[in-house]
Amino acid sequence: MPEITMPRLSDTMQEGTIARWLKSPGDKVNNGKKMGEIETDKATMDLEAYDTGVLEQILVQEGATVPIGQPIAIIGSGAGREASPKHEEPATVSAASSEPTEQAAPATSPSASYIQRESVAAGESSDGTRIKASPLARRIAEEYSVDLRRVQGTGPGGRIVRDDIEDVLEQQRAKPAPAVPQPQPAAPQAVPAPEVPAHVAAPPETELIPFSRVQSLIARRLAESKQTIPHFYVSTEIDMTEVLTMRQVFNAAAGEGGVKVTVNDLIVKACALALEKYPEVNSTNKEGQFFKHTHINVGIAVDVPSGLVVPVIRDANIKGVRAIARESKALIEKARTNKLAPADLEAGTFSVSNLGMMDVSEFIAVINPPQTAILAVSSTRKQFVPVDGQPVIRDLMTVTLSADHRLLYGATVARFLQEVKGFLQNPYSLLG
Repeated sequence: MPEITMPRLSDTMQEGTIARWLKSPGDKVNNGKKMGEIETDKATMDLEAYDTGVLEQILVQEGATVPIGQPIAIIGSGAGREASPKHEEPATVSAASSEPTEQAAPATSPSASYIQRESVAAGESSDGTRIKASPLARRIAEEYSVDLRRVQGTGPGGRIVRDDIEDVLEQQRAKPAPAVPQPQPAAPQAVPAPEVPAHVAAPPETELIPFSRVQSLIARRLAESKQTIPHFYVSTEIDMTEVLTMRQVFNAAAGEGGVKVTVNDLIVKACALALEKYPEVNSTNKEGQFFKHTHINVGIAVDVPSGLVVPVIRDANIKGVRAIARESKALIEKARTNKLAPADLEAGTFSVSNLGMMDVSEFIAVINPPQTAILAVSSTRKQFVPVDGQPVIRDLMTVTLSADHRLLYGATVARFLQEVKGFLQNPYSLLG
């Protein structure tokens, strides 16, 4: 029977968590069709079937995390399901008898060869009885000293699976600990009875919400970033009056069904062009070596229910603003519907985090390793500025670049920001 194993869904993935199963044992599955969702180190991805058939067994339950390559489900042809009795009793093994009490699977059953392989792999107990157990169940049983002869298997043909072992462990935990004999005093002494409060249980004041796989990864990566990367920050104020006017004219010319360009699309383009002139900012520090990237791939931070993802717009420096707008819109939609592919999240060389739509006056962002810098974009605010000696209202926006001081220095970062500022304050230069 084909086994579905935990797939590698990203370049840095080492293990995955079953977010949910969309199929149940007995359901038909089709090759290449979605049968579940997996939380990886970057996002929630679709789990597709490797074969067409019937989902015979789920080996890893929702919420469990397993390494790449471990079997998580079994797909069969479904023929054996019709041939075998629907209410067949699970196989049992008697420690006092050398003969198993289960019946052998029919030779025509598609699961027969699989059960035979499991029987051989399981070996024999001390009294010669064959015990059928999955490799994972056997490993857990060995780790916790569980006697497989005392476990009732619920898998195909009475095979012991992970859930059976965990049930035994849960029952053991539920048993009260044996009483420890206490030394008796030489003579009986009067001991006052302890005071028992009338009401012991306090109303709950907090709710325990476990981290998702993505949230755990974000927490770990950001902690590592702040602990291992010497951040420093440089801010500047950009007059966005002209770019807002140009965007309005540009979008009006696109018509009703055309692609609308956002302020963030123009910022991405401005950063990409500035990175051409200052390639040091478009670099990576890996194991003490300095890599300058030949491609300029700008990541855009997207807020999703599970935390934060950073899909990447590749070669943003050579794409037009409408192409960037179209791609950005598609990536954001995929991020918010958990449909990002691994390729959408890989190869970023620089990032932009924009909170301008949330009325934020100023903030700093944490570098997304192994990148060297990230630009934090705040809200645009109307302010009076002197123009030819007269106060004039202009649209000003504060941006802050967080930079890795091992590779970048204040003067380089300041010049890079001036380049970004120049593009945005002369916005028609972004359309060339």
